[in-house]
Amino acid sequence: MQERYLGDIHDYFKFLFLKFLSTQLNMKVGLNWYLVNPAEIGPSELKKKDGEKRNFLYDEELNLYDKVLIQEFKKFQKKQFRNLELFTYETHLKQYINFFNEPIKFNNRKKWLEHSLYHHRDEQIIFLDPDNGFVINKTGKKSMKYVLAEDCKTYLQNNKIIIFCQFQSFRKKTLDHLKYIFENLSNCNIKASLPVIRNRTGPNTFFISIKPKQVKINLDKILDKYSLQHNKVELINVV
Repeated sequence: MQERYLGDIHDYFKFLFLKFLSTQLNMKVGLNWYLVNPAEIGPSELKKKDGEKRNFLYDEELNLYDKVLIQEFKKFQKKQFRNLELFTYETHLKQYINFFNEPIKFNNRKKWLEHSLYHHRDEQIIFLDPDNGFVINKTGKKSMKYVLAEDCKTYLQNNKIIIFCQFQSFRKKTLDHLKYIFENLSNCNIKASLPVIRNRTGPNTFFISIKPKQVKINLDKILDKYSLQHNKVELINVV
């Protein structure tokens, strides 16, 4: 996540989902933004102009999904008003979500992850929101744009359910891409078996859930119920 993306269509579908999840379970969920300073990645990252498509704010159907959230997001149409700290302080979503706003530390990712775990010590479910999604064998500063296998294992070993956002590949068909992600997770000894939420948001995103065996929360029914809430959301069984 980079601050320039705040309030875009992917944020909208993310918060629709997290708000629903919190309401269904009657508990707060955690959100680790995987916040990145683009300047730390490099000059090419600063030149990017993505994140400026905000037409969804005036789409009649999408407005009906959550009018309160739409009104909050209209404040962020101009880039200079996108302030993540201020948003998390003011938003109505703070009654549903515990936000972790600390940026990733490239040189001390382990310590950053420990801070996240402590911050989310009271939450059972943590949503991970990287720029791109899950990856293996990624090194260098661009690794800050991804969820890594060690991140997943750290959360799971602490009995946390994790749900991460994955952007759909333009080169692979939907099911082929999901099978590829699940295979990569399996190769890292991380078992993903729950159905996947797909958001048809152009580009599409997936919400991939992984649950420790000992955790008793029944996510299957909640994911299925959520997939029926909106026309642009569907549930995909991968395994």
